[in-house]
Amino acid sequence: MMDHSLNKPMSAEEAETRHQFAVRANSILAFIECDEEQRPKLREAIIEAMLWAQTQPKLTK
Repeated sequence: MMDHSLNKPMSAEEAETRHQFAVRANSILAFIECDEEQRPKLREAIIEAMLWAQTQPKLTK
């Protein structure tokens, strides 16, 4: 997945995209029954998957 190192500052656009994906991830997590301890890891995995998906070529019919 993508590496968002703490050493590399994010642009405002990247930060906003990440925030929007975090909001979506929270919505997804609302439907998933899991331990509260697992939620932060799952949220981060969902965000990383959405960021990765943005880098993939669009499928055409």
